[in-house]
Amino acid sequence: MNCNPTVLLLVFARHLMWFRSDGNGGTTTFYYDDEITWLLAAVALFLLTWFLLSRYLRARRLRRPAPPIDRRSLRRVNKIKRELSSRYLRRGFSKRIHAIGIGLLEDTNQYCIQIFINDANEELWSGAGNATLPNSYSGVALELIEMPMAVLLSASTAPEAAENAIRDRREIIIGGISGANTNLTGQSGTIGYFCTRRSKLRRSRQMLLLSNSHVFADLQKNTVDEQDLIMQPSPGEPGSNRAIATLIDYSRLDFDDSEKPNTVDAAIAKLWQAQSHDAVIPSVGALKGYVQKADVKLGEPACKFGRTTGYSKGFVFSICLDIWIKYDRTGRSAFFQDQILVEPDSPKFARFVDQHALGLIFAGMTDATESTKAETDGTLAATTKAEGDKPKRIEGYGVANPISEVLDRLKIDLVVAD
Repeated sequence: MNCNPTVLLLVFARHLMWFRSDGNGGTTTFYYDDEITWLLAAVALFLLTWFLLSRYLRARRLRRPAPPIDRRSLRRVNKIKRELSSRYLRRGFSKRIHAIGIGLLEDTNQYCIQIFINDANEELWSGAGNATLPNSYSGVALELIEMPMAVLLSASTAPEAAENAIRDRREIIIGGISGANTNLTGQSGTIGYFCTRRSKLRRSRQMLLLSNSHVFADLQKNTVDEQDLIMQPSPGEPGSNRAIATLIDYSRLDFDDSEKPNTVDAAIAKLWQAQSHDAVIPSVGALKGYVQKADVKLGEPACKFGRTTGYSKGFVFSICLDIWIKYDRTGRSAFFQDQILVEPDSPKFARFVDQHALGLIFAGMTDATESTKAETDGTLAATTKAEGDKPKRIEGYGVANPISEVLDRLKIDLVVAD
């Protein structure tokens, strides 16, 4: 193979930059060698590669290893579910059908499409009469499930706190305790956990608090201003509260339009520097990472800690959930797509968070008895089997945003244990 010396001379040439007279009839000449360019380029390439590789390895370390999931079948079922959602969940079609998700059949452990209705004794949609849903659609089994429509509830209807719940004032801020926007008079919410902005410079990152938009923001306003302070405990709690953080960003919501689905109800607030904090959740500890949306597995267990019920356990009942949520403060409903439905092991209501964060609870059931009412930022409850030919009924539940969607939407990272 022949080598072209001209090319090499061009690549490693010396270039005249400038020259000046030395005052004695001569000149002083300054040159620039291409070797310097290549050296600087190599250093820059190395630093860039190191930065990208370190970020990739860190992100991979924070993600929980993917469980064995039949992703091909799940993609097919989700496509069919989207078809049904576009038909049954479009605005004004049915007052009975309010959610459609993907679950597992108890007898075969195969994927099925779950159709959630308010009342099995009423017609599915206006004019349907005695018409019922088929047993399957496009080869996928359909399962009818009875449960009340999800809403955001006022803390004034919440039950008394469990023995280990935290609704009072705390000098050291941790996850799972009471906290909400100062404008939410008479209402309460939960401070979910701690996070930081995604940034190239870790040292410049500020400590942020993570919660729901309807908890940290006043949805009756369209902007964030100096009045959006986060109080701890929440304004609706009987104890004395004080401001600990300032709202800086939240996910805006579209209402009354199934053609504009929402994906997250999440907000972040800047924790004041003088405020003491500890990035832990009672009875859970510090988070180790998070679960990617595609890696959430049906039936997997999770633990949680909430301002009303304290520590409890639950499991994933439905994924890829499309659902209408009623927002009582605005008097309107919002359509959410690809959410997670969480069912508890016992009839308790709590905020949901796994040690590998799975989802951010933001809504729950409304037709509960007085002993099972939930706080404003979501509920979890048990599932019971109905008698006779009636469909399975869920007496209470929690709807969660996939945590990976929350992180990407707000461009944040969870604070995790080293």
